[in-house]
Amino acid sequence: MMGGTVPAGLTARLDPHRVYMRGTWSPAPRCIALDAEIGVRARCTIHPDKPSVCREVLASWEFGAHSPQCDKARIAHGLAPLTPADWHDDGDIAA
Repeated sequence: MMGGTVPAGLTARLDPHRVYMRGTWSPAPRCIALDAEIGVRARCTIHPDKPSVCREVLASWEFGAHSPQCDKARIAHGLAPLTPADWHDDGDIAA
């Protein structure tokens, strides 16, 4: 499944052809679909249907590659960038 069928109530219109996730353009960006205690746990509440922009941003080292966008988001929230050592065999991420 490719995803990308975001519930309309979670989006706002950017221009005639694009929408964005509510909360992501606020002074302190936080996606409306994020269920998280930053630094402790985080999950996307619409994960199977998340928009393409979210599918394109992976957590650093989750699949063996660095993600500058992930690092930028973590730093903005006062968290250290992830390292390969942050990943466990069961796929869970350390806070």
